[in-house]
Amino acid sequence: MEQAIIEAERREEFGSGPARRLREQGIVPGVVYGMGKETLPIAVSAEQLEDVLRTEQGINVLLELQIADVEIEQEAAAIIKNIQRHPISRDAVSVDFQWISLKEASTFSVPIEVEGIAPGVTEDGGVVDQIIYEVEVRCLPTNIPDHLVADITDLMIGGTVHAEALQAPEGVEILVDPAETVVSIAAPIKEEDLEVRVPEELLAGLEEVPVELEEEELELVEGEEPEEEAGEEEAPEEESE
Repeated sequence: MEQAIIEAERREEFGSGPARRLREQGIVPGVVYGMGKETLPIAVSAEQLEDVLRTEQGINVLLELQIADVEIEQEAAAIIKNIQRHPISRDAVSVDFQWISLKEASTFSVPIEVEGIAPGVTEDGGVVDQIIYEVEVRCLPTNIPDHLVADITDLMIGGTVHAEALQAPEGVEILVDPAETVVSIAAPIKEEDLEVRVPEELLAGLEEVPVELEEEELELVEGEEPEEEAGEEEAPEEESE
């Protein structure tokens, strides 16, 4: 598997302030660790990070992480171990890289793609119900598959594809129970199943009960303060500078 190049710089400043200033410049703060090396704070271009994630390998892309004054072993590469994103903008907030040996098998998460046209869908109006979207595999970093295939070509309504049927390349071990259901063809939902019906006997005898509060219930007892809701807590006021 070809390695993508991503350039990084050492970070000399830490904390939320410097990290925020980096992000404003289009730079993502992060760290790189692994293979017995000391954890190194680094920063990478947000644009370059997103570019490597758009490759076919996605999150499992092998990286040649270039850091000034840091020598990288010939049989080593980096992978993206974790990315934190902003909940609204989805911009990368921080990223963790990990050094790995290209000669040793490791565990990776690989997405599952559903392929084929199921007769249970085209002929009987069924619905494809994918239950598992990714599985862990163990293999050499150079053998990580882009995805695993779940073939639904012959499935009728009620048919399923189990993990044992996933098509994995040679040398890739799938680390999931072979009997685990990956995808199935569910029966179509009937219109009457969507209706909510209330049995008539539950309606019998019900009367409209006016909701009226006595005047005294609307008044707070003089001198009493309303109780605060449990778990609610006011944020401390900021001290003026």
